Amino acid sequence: MPDPSDTAAVIDVVLRERAGRDTAQWDRMRSAFAPDSYVSLSWFTGTGAEFVDASKTMHDRGSRGFHMVGAPSVDIVGDRALAHEGTTVHARGILAGVELDIASHGRLYQRLIKTDGTWRITDLTMLYYKDVVSPVDPAADVTALAGVEFPVDRPYKYLAAILDAAGYTIGPDLPGPDRPALVDQYLAAHHTWLHEPQG
Repeated sequence: MPDPSDTAAVIDVVLRERAGRDTAQWDRMRSAFAPDSYVSLSWFTGTGAEFVDASKTMHDRGSRGFHMVGAPSVDIVGDRALAHEGTTVHARGILAGVELDIASHGRLYQRLIKTDGTWRITDLTMLYYKDVVSPVDPAADVTALAGVEFPVDRPYKYLAAILDAAGYTIGPDLPGPDRPALVDQYLAAHHTWLHEPQG
């Protein structure tokens, strides 16, 4: 059985990264990533350090999105850990002249490694389930939304449209329930990484 202190440390790192991002505590966020970490989300692909810098730039440009994060599930094998937790990305933007609140539901996955007694994230990705959209003004005329051309026709298409309008390029091939084979491949890769021989 994994040491409970390791499980607690992994959860702390996972929550520290999200809290740091949502509260603009960039050093706190940066401390969660390993030096050679990799991040791939709807709007970003690169290293953990680059992700922190890009998040700060996004924040400085006026984006005030935030995340609601559920309790992490953690599996530990040796000096590797896989954490994942239900996550909702909350964002606000304008499409076809309608101001919208978007809740993009999914599950964040973090691979972590323990080096010199410290756990850090080495890989951060997300499995996107669906978007839920509502007008900020309940009385708004939303008929214009029928003519929106989405950058991707995927479960995260409203989130992608808001980000695209802000100048961010959105990956079209992220895992989601509309592509079950891709989800199976995605989850199998995490399992393989966690259980492959270490040394």
